[in-house]
Amino acid sequence: MTSLDVSREAGVSQSAVSRAFTPGAHISPDTRRRVLDAAERLGYQPNAIARSLVTQRSGIVALIVGELHNPFYPQALSQMAQALEARGKRALLLTHDGRRDVQETLDAARSYQIEAAVVFPTRLSSTPPSLGDPLTDGVPVLLFNRQLPGHDLLSVSCDNHAGGRLAAQLLYGSGARRLAFVGGDPDTSTHQDRLRGFAGWLAEAGVELLAAPARAFQYDWGMQATLDLHTAGLRPDGIFAANDIVALGVLDALRVLGRRVPDDVSVIGFDGIPEGARAAYRLTTIRQPLDLMIEDALEALFGPPGPATGRLHPGELVWRGTVGGAQP
Repeated sequence: MTSLDVSREAGVSQSAVSRAFTPGAHISPDTRRRVLDAAERLGYQPNAIARSLVTQRSGIVALIVGELHNPFYPQALSQMAQALEARGKRALLLTHDGRRDVQETLDAARSYQIEAAVVFPTRLSSTPPSLGDPLTDGVPVLLFNRQLPGHDLLSVSCDNHAGGRLAAQLLYGSGARRLAFVGGDPDTSTHQDRLRGFAGWLAEAGVELLAAPARAFQYDWGMQATLDLHTAGLRPDGIFAANDIVALGVLDALRVLGRRVPDDVSVIGFDGIPEGARAAYRLTTIRQPLDLMIEDALEALFGPPGPATGRLHPGELVWRGTVGGAQP
């Protein structure tokens, strides 16, 4: 069955059939219903690949991800895919090996005639990732919750630096003075910005950062780092974890060590993953405004053209039970 068969069955033009299967296209509800009813009777399904050859627009957006240990990113990927679906686009998921340059994955994505690419957290080289000049023959590339300092790139991120400062302020306000930062991957902008904000605020307050071990944004690392601090004779009374999944490891390690939260030590995370709200943790955290970030990212990619800039969104404090003192 072809679109011509459907047009004859429905008594409409072939272009009306095309519009009926194009989200957002201008077509009357009655005509759309006639086309869809005819298509169902004939068993017709539009060929997206053939259509892309004609229109030169595939409707495919590559989502490139290199880190899935953190539950925040599967959640972000799911919501991004749904938001693309609402815009009549389709998501193509590509995983990236962090030991290689992300540009290689971007180049591979080009073969699918993608309309845009979104790069989720992965290590970035000093060379900005690109698929050509989006104003000429290229397609836009957006970094999601990542930045590459010194380059004008499309990016949408939580304000990780400001979040780090807020974490320091909250822990200090709880009475903590022996403060540690349990970091994630030290080569990522999220780790660097959160640490820079945290250490910067403490320095301004005249407090020396006790320790800042860093390795990975993973639960096991959060637990191991906390146990290592104890073995080294360090007893922080305030810990800022680089993200929530690390913070959950920190909390479980503190339980093993017999240290009470928040009586003996206050803990704060970053991201706002659902697991942190569970009764076993009740983690105080700085939540990323995921809905707003995704909306902003799609507007940057498909809205009116503008300069390539980084867009920052403030994090939201979620106060639960792991930081001592009164809620600010």
